[in-house]
Amino acid sequence: MAILKLGNGIEITIGGEKLYLDPKRAKGTSFISHAHADHSPRSVEGEVLLSSATAKLMRKRVEGKSLEMGKAYEMRDFTLRAVPSGHILGASQLVMENGFKVVYTGDLHLEGGATCDAAKVERCDVLIIESTFGSPHYEFPPREDVIAELKDWAEEKLSRGVTPVVLGYSLGKAQELTYYLARDFSVEVHPTIYENNRKYEALGVSLGEYRLFSSESREDKVVIFPPAARKAKALEKLNCSFAFMSGWAVHDATRFRLRVDEALPLSDHSDFYSLLRYVEKASPQVVYTVHGFASEFAEELRARGFYAEALEEKKLRTLEEYL
Repeated sequence: MAILKLGNGIEITIGGEKLYLDPKRAKGTSFISHAHADHSPRSVEGEVLLSSATAKLMRKRVEGKSLEMGKAYEMRDFTLRAVPSGHILGASQLVMENGFKVVYTGDLHLEGGATCDAAKVERCDVLIIESTFGSPHYEFPPREDVIAELKDWAEEKLSRGVTPVVLGYSLGKAQELTYYLARDFSVEVHPTIYENNRKYEALGVSLGEYRLFSSESREDKVVIFPPAARKAKALEKLNCSFAFMSGWAVHDATRFRLRVDEALPLSDHSDFYSLLRYVEKASPQVVYTVHGFASEFAEELRARGFYAEALEEKKLRTLEEYL
C-alpha cells in the first residue's frame, strides 16, 4: 500500500489499484466524502464513488456509483465500505480492506448532529484522519449549551426590535440551525439555504417550519444567511444584528475579526478531544493526519504512543515502512 497527498486530495494504492480520495480533479476511481464545495471535484473522468445523499446534495451534478452505508463493494484488489462521518447529511468515511484495514475519515464529527448520524468508529490498521481542530485550544462546549445561548441572544435582540441574523454555511450548518431555531421562532432563510433545506427534507430529514426570506415581512423573525451573503442589499432594510456560528468562535477574537455582534462555537467538525477519542477507539498502528492542525495533532498522538505523522504534499508513504 502507498499513500500520496496531491493538492487537496489523496492518492492511495492498494495492490495494483489506485483510488483518489476527495480529489480536485477526479480521474480513474475517485471517492467523494461529502457534498461541500471544497470536496467537490472541478472535473470528472472515470468512476466516482459517493453516497446517494451526497450525490443529491451536490450543487454540481456528478454521475457516480452510489455507495449504500455499511455495504461491502468488491474492487479488483480490495473491498470497500462507506460508513457515516457525522459531518453533514450523507457524509461518509471510506473503509478499505485487503488483508489489512485502512480508514479515511473525510471531514469528521464524531457526535454527528440533529440532521445527520454520528460517526461510526472502526478499528483499523491505518487511519487517515481530518484534523481541522487538532489543537488542544479547540474544545467545544456541549451543543445544547451553544444552542441555548444562541436562542437567548436571538430572544434579546427581538425584544429590542432588532432582527437576529444567524450566519452559517448554507449546506449542513444552516440545516442544523433551521432545525433548532424553528422550534422556538419564526424563521426565514436565504434562497440557497431554502434550496438545501428542501433537499434535506426530500431525503427524509424534518426541519420544522420556515419560510423563504423576505425583506418586506414585518413580523418578528430570526433570519439564517450564509456568511458570504451578510452584506446583501435585502438586509439593508432591516435593523440587523449578526451572529456567526463556527468552531473557530472558540476564540473571542473571531467576533472582532469578522465584525459580528456574536460568535458561537457550533461546528460540524470534531474538536481536539473528540479527535483523540476517535483515534483511541480505532486503535490504528499508523495514523496520518490531514488538514488544519495536522502537524500539532500528529505530535500529540506520538506523545500518546501512536505512530503518527502529518501527510505532507507529494511525499510518498508506503505501509511496508511500518507494518
